[in-house]
Amino acid sequence: MSRSKAPKRGAAWSAADVVAEFPVRDLKELFRFWAGQRAAKTPADDEELKAAVMGFINDPEVLGRRITSLSSKLKAIFERHFGADDHRQRFVDLAEAPELNYMSNYDIEAAITTLERHALLHRVGARADKAFAVPVDIAEALTSQRRSEKHGVFETLTLKGALDRMYAPPNRDGGGSPAQARMLYKVYSKESAAVARVERLPDGLRGLVEKSILQFGGILPRGLFERMETNLPHWNRRRWAKILEESLVGTVERIDLTPYGIAHSDEALIVFTEVTLAWLKRVAVPSDPDKPAEEVSLGVDLASNISRFLNFLLENDVRFTVKGEIFKTTEKRILAELIPNPGKELQRSEVLDFIFAFCRAHRLVEATGKRTFHVTQAGVEWEGLGLSSKLSQLLDFACEERPPSGDYFHQARMRRIFLRLMKRVEAGTWYDIMYLPFLSRNTYLASLDDLAVEDYFSASGSLGGAEPFADMQRLAWNLVRWVRTRLFLLGLIDLGYDAAGHPVAMRLTKTGGRIFGAESSDAAAHVSMGNLIVTPDFEVVLFPSGDDAEVVHDLDRFCHREASGEVMHFRIDSKGVYRALHEGISLDRILETLERNSRTPVPQNVLYSIRDWALSAGLIFLDSSRTLHIEDLETRRRLLQDPGVRPFVSKTVSDGPVQLKKGHTVKRLRSLLRDLDYLVDLKV
Repeated sequence: MSRSKAPKRGAAWSAADVVAEFPVRDLKELFRFWAGQRAAKTPADDEELKAAVMGFINDPEVLGRRITSLSSKLKAIFERHFGADDHRQRFVDLAEAPELNYMSNYDIEAAITTLERHALLHRVGARADKAFAVPVDIAEALTSQRRSEKHGVFETLTLKGALDRMYAPPNRDGGGSPAQARMLYKVYSKESAAVARVERLPDGLRGLVEKSILQFGGILPRGLFERMETNLPHWNRRRWAKILEESLVGTVERIDLTPYGIAHSDEALIVFTEVTLAWLKRVAVPSDPDKPAEEVSLGVDLASNISRFLNFLLENDVRFTVKGEIFKTTEKRILAELIPNPGKELQRSEVLDFIFAFCRAHRLVEATGKRTFHVTQAGVEWEGLGLSSKLSQLLDFACEERPPSGDYFHQARMRRIFLRLMKRVEAGTWYDIMYLPFLSRNTYLASLDDLAVEDYFSASGSLGGAEPFADMQRLAWNLVRWVRTRLFLLGLIDLGYDAAGHPVAMRLTKTGGRIFGAESSDAAAHVSMGNLIVTPDFEVVLFPSGDDAEVVHDLDRFCHREASGEVMHFRIDSKGVYRALHEGISLDRILETLERNSRTPVPQNVLYSIRDWALSAGLIFLDSSRTLHIEDLETRRRLLQDPGVRPFVSKTVSDGPVQLKKGHTVKRLRSLLRDLDYLVDLKV
């Protein structure tokens, strides 16, 4: 810490200069002031003492606490120096200051002496001037700290906030005004202008800014900088801040987010959110050479698997453990019924866990007194919903799902921001996987004050229930994990992997475009064309048309999927047809799905077999005159002997139709008969 030559008395001294020239006899007292209760033992060596003191001074939290702990008189003298030009004052100015007139000259001198012994002031100029100043780095650290605290997170992170702060009344220089700030914002926030300003930065700083945007979303904490590889020799807050602020690219400030439940209280290189967006937009849409090495899509398998899960519960008594979980042996049987394509992000058992949690939360299934699961009326009605309605319910559930990371408060809000940003992307185009997560996090951070996040954490902290802290980078990573394991599972996005198998890109699917309202014009004008071939041996081949979600979902309801991929293969069988009828799909809907989407006429033996399987399963037709048409004699006999059906029967004719009473509508009669376990279709 020793210096060969101290600065001249008229020059600006840093804290290191002051400590280097500090009298040896006073070093221990200086150490005790800065160490507070932290140090159990005072270093014996003078140079170690000086190094330890500088470590405390360079810690923004310690510096802030030491200034706060000063007595009222010491704080008044220090603030007078801190608020003056060049952070210096003459003794005569202090003696004449109106706010200090309650202090005698002796009090002022005593306070100055104490502050000198704390290295918070040092003498400047000629000794006859009797002037003192705050060490320049202490003044800069406090200025940055207080500016951040005063203006809030929005003013620190955004270009709009910086311009508003620049043209706020206390900082305005004659010609500036809030109106001018708004005009400048329109100019400087344009993508081309923002990118050009980054490109004009000095080479070393420009490389750091680009790396900060691409790897850290435009916010690079000092701690991460010191661990990363870079050509820059050291952290240079003063120089970088000056260049970035003058270029309207960003700033370098200490920002404390711990009151908001985020583990960050350090200096950070901050690229304004608008500039980060502009630069990411420039590089986040890969060109053809940058397309992922492998593309993976799940389609609408999840919606189909929920139907299969509910159907398994209808056909089997599924018992649960004392903890309310499905037995492992039963779980394996259920997994055998599901479409075996969970992608790379999840295990098949994890998909089943999600399905089970969703069904319980939405009361599609409920526990019985016999420790079995029962499909509720809501579960029965689930199959009749359209695909978009099903996906919307699943998406709402996924947004509120608690993450394993523990930062639910932040993640739930960032997920909603992410979904809003999804409207801005184009369906079918690959984007860097960190593009929207970084923008979502930055938007959330800039909104911390508007969302009253600090109030929440201060209240929960006082009750001992504060959420675990997560740092800024982990906020984005946790959001990416949710995108990879939930939006991908719902079939709203596809994932792209590099040659090493790492997820590097995401693509909004046509289905996701409809859910988020981001559907492109060509997708909106898409008309379903025949893309099926049905063979006489009951095989259904689906050729891709770019928007097959609805067709795939319909086929999954009454077919057995044999192969997934670009070309999908299904097999029609009696079990699938029975399952579909039992879940509420009409026979006409099954036949219409095949005939409407087939490129060639559906073989007659396939159509005949489907009708025959339906009738053999006990399918009954109910027409508008409340007449039941029953072709299966065993089903007719069982219905007429059923005590639950008798109150609705008006008359019967030999083996012919069964006339029902007029007390209920046709739809209500169909629902009542289905509740009694009869397969009833409405006949137009």
